Amino acid sequence: MAELEQTVRRGEAPAFVWWAICAGPFAWAGDLVFSYALTQHSCSTGHHYVLHVITVVCALIALSGFAAAWSARSVIPRDATKDGARPLDRTYFQVVLGIVFSLSFAVVIIAGAVPRWILSPCD
Repeated sequence: MAELEQTVRRGEAPAFVWWAICAGPFAWAGDLVFSYALTQHSCSTGHHYVLHVITVVCALIALSGFAAAWSARSVIPRDATKDGARPLDRTYFQVVLGIVFSLSFAVVIIAGAVPRWILSPCD
């Protein structure tokens, strides 16, 4: 905990806090890119499961951001608030933002997978 406080007081956010914020958008972008790129392959070979594997992997990446934020939340002292008066408060806000982003983008990834489960990629 002392190491985290020293890092925050220097004005830096720990790497796992940045991962918590960026994991969801990166996972969603990866899901879109790889799903679109492999749709033709999935249709021509009949291996429709490839698209579902991409969705599961990207959802797990988004949820890894949630796990990083949740573990960071347990390390930050309880007197931190979302007001932003101290560097520790700003880190706490980033952790809360990481939790929201990761869960939101995981839901977006799952919502984007629903049509892939229902419709054929060959249509």
